Amino acid sequence: MKGSRLLTAVVLSLAGIIVSAQPGTSPQGPINQFLAIEGTSVLNYNMRPERDIHSRAGFGPAFYVFPDSKLDNRQALELVERLNIIGIIKEYGGRIVIVNPSSGKWQDQDLETFTGLIGRGGAPTNIKVVGLGSGATFVNRQLSATDLTGAIAGIVSIDGEPGKTCKYPVPAFIGGKNAAKVAKPYQAASDSAPADPLQKVVVNTDKKASWETLFAQAWDKVLSANYRYNNLFHTFYMSRGIDNREGVKNFELVSIPVFDKIGIQRNVVEYPLVDMNAPSRPDNPDKYLWYEYIPKQALGAAPGTVPLVVLLHGHGNDPRTQSETSGFPELAAEEGFMVVEMEWQGGKGYAPMGLDGIEAVISVLRQKYPQIDGSRIYAEGLSAGAMTSNMLGVRKSHLFAAVAGHSGGIFSGNGLGYYAYGSEPLMNEAIQKRGHVEVAYCSVVGTHDDTIRFFDKDHWEGNPYLNVWRIYQTINGMPVTGDLDFNVDPTFGIVLRDRTLIHTGKSEDITIESGQLYKGEKPLIRLMVINNYGHWNFKPAAKLIWDFFRHYSRDTETKKLCYQ
Repeated sequence: MKGSRLLTAVVLSLAGIIVSAQPGTSPQGPINQFLAIEGTSVLNYNMRPERDIHSRAGFGPAFYVFPDSKLDNRQALELVERLNIIGIIKEYGGRIVIVNPSSGKWQDQDLETFTGLIGRGGAPTNIKVVGLGSGATFVNRQLSATDLTGAIAGIVSIDGEPGKTCKYPVPAFIGGKNAAKVAKPYQAASDSAPADPLQKVVVNTDKKASWETLFAQAWDKVLSANYRYNNLFHTFYMSRGIDNREGVKNFELVSIPVFDKIGIQRNVVEYPLVDMNAPSRPDNPDKYLWYEYIPKQALGAAPGTVPLVVLLHGHGNDPRTQSETSGFPELAAEEGFMVVEMEWQGGKGYAPMGLDGIEAVISVLRQKYPQIDGSRIYAEGLSAGAMTSNMLGVRKSHLFAAVAGHSGGIFSGNGLGYYAYGSEPLMNEAIQKRGHVEVAYCSVVGTHDDTIRFFDKDHWEGNPYLNVWRIYQTINGMPVTGDLDFNVDPTFGIVLRDRTLIHTGKSEDITIESGQLYKGEKPLIRLMVINNYGHWNFKPAAKLIWDFFRHYSRDTETKKLCYQ
């Protein structure tokens, strides 16, 4: 066997962390008030950090407001209340920063101030720039002409004067006076970009429209639809600030599901495990937490007709992470299946589920929703959630027809470590079930994953992805891969059928290489590698996973896997 690479759970502990755009540590002071960031004319809104389980997950908007004139704390609060920006961050998370001019009027050094703000803290993911009056003029003339536009997820310009150029395509809303002229550079940049429904410029030329009306339109039509991050050639949350590694300037635009708009009913469920009248203790959580996503066509569906997809978040992630970043709820709205994301890991007052708990929750869901088809239950996870879905396919093979792991395999060893998941005990179970059980499996991994690294021709033995591929080859009674041969396939080192290269349209650098392993006429294992991509969800992969899942069901009586 050639080569080895030691991968440890210590490294994996970083997996799946979401880092929003931050201007640094919030100043101490009264909650829900603006306070000056030391040494600047910038005001930061000091909001209580706790999140409501009924609100949204990560990637909340980081609003940077460039006002018409310098504001004090009271004026800043009045402005963001007037525009309902506070209401938005209460629902979506995020933060608000007032970028005041450093002197009586806007000048170049104010651009340096803004650059420094988004350069602090973690990688920027959802920067929303709001320019008002002379602040909008500064945004149109100075800011939009710089590389920063490639990292900004949305610009609002109201009552500003036009600039000459916009460096990179950026979603924008232009309103108020001069709107048609102000919009031209933004429209020119947008027209030069590949077709993308998220990359749009909306213009309202009504000079009488109030700022409140215009900003509400901007949020509804542009800002609420997206976030932006750089997951090319590295994992985005490994960056600090505006680290444009490998020369990447124009970050990927990613959609944020607005559930009522796409016809999804979202339910938040806290399920009691003991007497709910008894006092709850942090060291003894007494309930499970999960989120249900039900498309309107599934609400009144006939019994046993609606597939169910279980989503599992990464290590330490919010239990809404997969539902908001994987693309499955959007796909559910189109295809009619139901989605549930579980707080399988526990913490913050909720009990960890473990594999048995996940099965128990599915049992509750089937009783609650008779329309769920018990023969078509699937699981998909990210990172540590992928490791969990990989485990479920083997340990709970009677329940799942197919499972998928995105950016997660199974580490080598006996399981003494990360969630007690290890390749040796799981392989032993696969060996025992070999010849008796089949489970369809789909694997997705980015070539530039910094957390659970993909293999190459020099380092592959013991790799977590190869481990799990071998485990599923074993349980399915298929030939088990030995030494890899990169002469037969320079990416996978395995002979695959249906080998294809998929151009995603996101970027010429982001392509998907795919192939399948068959048992007879059944493609039981699908492997997908995202070129140049880091450790995170890639939304277009959701459809490819679902197109694999949909062919498989499991007879609820005999537990036999069926392929159609």
